[in-house]
Amino acid sequence: MLLFCLLLVISENVQAVEVKRQEQKKLIKNTLSDKKISEKLQLAEDNKRSHYIIFKKLISEINQQPYIKKTQQHSLDFLNAYDLLYRGQYDKAKPMFEALLQRNISNLMQFKTNYLLIYIATVTQNWRDGLQYIASNTKLLTRFPNGEPYQNNMLATIIFYNQIGQYQLALSYIDNLSKQELSAKNSCALLQLSLEAQFNLKKLKHTDSIFPQAINKCINADFIIAANFIRFYKAKLYLQVESPEKAVTLLSSLKEEVINTHYPMLIADMSNIFAEAYWQMSDIYNARKYATESLESNPNNANLIQAVDSYFLLYQIAKKQHDLALALEYFEKYSDIEKSSLEGEETKKLALQLAKHKNVEQESQIKLLNEKNNVLAAKQSLAETEVANRKLIIVALTLIIIALATLATRLCRDHKRVKELAEFDPLTGIFNRGHFTQVAHSALKYCQNSQQDLCVIMFDLDYFKRVNDSFGHACGDWALKETTKACESIGRKNDIFARIGGEEFCIVLPSCNIETAMSRAEDYRAIIEAIVTKASGYDFTLTASFGVTDVKRSGYELDQLLADADFAAYASKDDGRNRVSMFQAASDNETEKLDASWEYN
Repeated sequence: MLLFCLLLVISENVQAVEVKRQEQKKLIKNTLSDKKISEKLQLAEDNKRSHYIIFKKLISEINQQPYIKKTQQHSLDFLNAYDLLYRGQYDKAKPMFEALLQRNISNLMQFKTNYLLIYIATVTQNWRDGLQYIASNTKLLTRFPNGEPYQNNMLATIIFYNQIGQYQLALSYIDNLSKQELSAKNSCALLQLSLEAQFNLKKLKHTDSIFPQAINKCINADFIIAANFIRFYKAKLYLQVESPEKAVTLLSSLKEEVINTHYPMLIADMSNIFAEAYWQMSDIYNARKYATESLESNPNNANLIQAVDSYFLLYQIAKKQHDLALALEYFEKYSDIEKSSLEGEETKKLALQLAKHKNVEQESQIKLLNEKNNVLAAKQSLAETEVANRKLIIVALTLIIIALATLATRLCRDHKRVKELAEFDPLTGIFNRGHFTQVAHSALKYCQNSQQDLCVIMFDLDYFKRVNDSFGHACGDWALKETTKACESIGRKNDIFARIGGEEFCIVLPSCNIETAMSRAEDYRAIIEAIVTKASGYDFTLTASFGVTDVKRSGYELDQLLADADFAAYASKDDGRNRVSMFQAASDNETEKLDASWEYN
């Protein structure tokens, strides 16, 4: 029995050795030479933008290689990160690219990695990082004054400026790059980005002859993704002129081709256009189907703009079908993403301001250095000790100037911020009550001394509490902001416009008589009544009741003017709302009648 067990163990060991030897033979058979690996890496690089299936197969084969050179590993890691980027997995691609920058890679690899990080910063709306990567590559541009890497970097920068809303700046970059000898793919990409900028500037029509020319150019360059983005601009123009059938016809012939690109952003964009087209055609089933497909093609809402469009359309569909619970769910998701998008807009503006400040700072430093060099050149004849002392003085003064300039800039910025908070209403952007009182007193004093008329208009929105209670405070805030915009659009520059309460506004009109003030108040009433509220997501009527007085009726005391104008506004409320009333001194009985009939919003 012992002998049998011994033989069994020996047999198993022999089998294990044989299996290991066969695996080693298979590994040796599948192992590529250094030359073959380099060729496949280059082939993958050449196909990464136009033939994703070929690209994916090549890097999968290289990833299986047991031995690979250090420089080849850098290229493979770069392509693996690009694969994640292509599939919309930006949260995974970004750390891989950043890790690559920490290694001892070539300047070319660093340059290429930076411009792909520019692209990731663009689609994830990380505008500050984008500007930093653009600045990093600007320092490396002298090493690559032309050729494919330079062109790809410029294209990434143009994409960034298009998405940040700087379309004219993007077009200037496009004009400069078009003067170079471009590859077929980059020539196509440049044309697509030019059309994108023109589309956003509303300079395109669906009948423009540029569309077939651009599409043919991209097809000849074997750049199907860019060709389809161009087709999408035309489809969106069809939707703008309410020709959804034409948009559906155009996209239906492209559906299979777009899906075969395996490019999530392109697929999601196509689905959103389909959804909007069917919505315009009142085809609820297909509108919901394609909006849902767009979300599925846009994992983790990687593209905020596409996600906003999808959720808002799904909300409209659920609302039309009276599925209020589902409508609320979609609207909350839409609101959350819309908020993120708005925060992205603020970050975008801040990033541009930071870039401008850095440019100014660099120019100042260059100027200081030039002055320093001139001083040193003028003092060359002096003794070395004297020159050294003067250099120390210049350096010290320079540091003091920079420190004082920095401190002054910060103090100025902080002062401006505090002043805005103290003087302006944070919601509407017009004067708050405190600052309004100061400015109004000054205007009254001036008009009294110069014996000029001055009028006061007070108004508040009718049934505003119903808006908040029925549609929520977000809708109420929207109504207040739209009211402010409407009134500012027809107001005079020297009018004093303020929000003095929840839905209560006041306008002081220096050098204005009562007849003109009544006419102005009627204009304000009409423009408020004309506000289209559907943009808020709800359909309701927005009106206001006005009261008007002047210094001839109420005197030059601000409190009395406000009280009398407010009294006249109460009279408008009592007379049925949505009207303008001039202050008239009332008897005690009339006052009691008004007080008894007043109802709050």
